[in-house]
Amino acid sequence: MQRNATTHTHCLRCGRALHAAHSAAAGYGPTCLRRIKAAARRVADHKPALVAKAVDLITLGGLIPLRARRIFQAVASSGTGTYKTAAQACTCPAGLRGQHTCYHRIAAQILLAA
Repeated sequence: MQRNATTHTHCLRCGRALHAAHSAAAGYGPTCLRRIKAAARRVADHKPALVAKAVDLITLGGLIPLRARRIFQAVASSGTGTYKTAAQACTCPAGLRGQHTCYHRIAAQILLAA
């Protein structure tokens, strides 16, 4: 997954101003990042590899809240496409097949639990 080249001025989770350069690059403040990682540890019903990919997606700034912080725009692993995702569904190919929960949905669940 490629790093998002944009920097953020406000936290993508809580909306507070970001002052540190590494926080602006990640899109999350230190407290929100700790909460996200703690919520990722509580997601026990998914494969650990998918949870790790979901945490990477969040920390790289690849999950952007769209509406009421319940629907997100997720960057594809190739870095060229985007999908709309929520905790219940995703428009990525794996999400449309519906056989397994994709890591975009897991990332949305982690953000909502944090």
